[in-house]
Amino acid sequence: MKKSRLMSILRSTGYDPSENYLYILLISAPVLLTVYRYFAEAQNFLVYFPGLRDMVHGDVYAYLLEYLSFFVLMLLVPLFIAVASGRSTVLYSLFSFTSLRKNTLWALLAIAVIVVPSAYYASTLPSVQAEYPPPGTLMQDQQLLITYFMGLFFLYYLPWEFFFRGFLLFGLKERYGTVPAILIQTISSCLVHIGKPAPEIIGSIPFGIIFGIIAIRTKNIWIVVLLHAALGIFTDLFIIY
Repeated sequence: MKKSRLMSILRSTGYDPSENYLYILLISAPVLLTVYRYFAEAQNFLVYFPGLRDMVHGDVYAYLLEYLSFFVLMLLVPLFIAVASGRSTVLYSLFSFTSLRKNTLWALLAIAVIVVPSAYYASTLPSVQAEYPPPGTLMQDQQLLITYFMGLFFLYYLPWEFFFRGFLLFGLKERYGTVPAILIQTISSCLVHIGKPAPEIIGSIPFGIIFGIIAIRTKNIWIVVLLHAALGIFTDLFIIY
């Protein structure tokens, strides 16, 4: 009786069991991102593993642990949801290198003409200089710089683009259409930037829309991963050097 009453209440709200994947997809954004922001950022790992505070590059390792957690939360968990729901075919295709090869030249051109100048300008802003690069020891010792950037690329920017411009974007596109899907994922990706410097959160809006359009047009996430990672990494490099 209780179960049937619960189902009756749910149906009165417009609940449709055939849309369960959409509901899970939508609720995954606030749930996974909240877990990340409150339990899986670098400062959390400095508490979980106090010994990191005494290590020479402890802050670098703490951020690498953050990025590893981000990879699990924003790529592995959504991919599991998609596989369990039988919706993984489209997402797997987003990792194809075929589209990347077709668009490599214009992606490199975009990095040279748009991304690098934007990163250089951002690196001159005091608010951005105070925020990046996150591990402060990289400013004095670049021994782990390549390791850090590799982790940043594969464990942070890749899952970031997979979640927003893959899992969310293409899942929402099926139900709401292209434009609403681009705007909804932009809202989500923008809100994650709360607490970041004003230029960054403001810039996340047009970049979120542009990256969404690129992902839709190319049906590939490697292009937007390259563009997003280049923006972040070049900003760090300009600040360090």
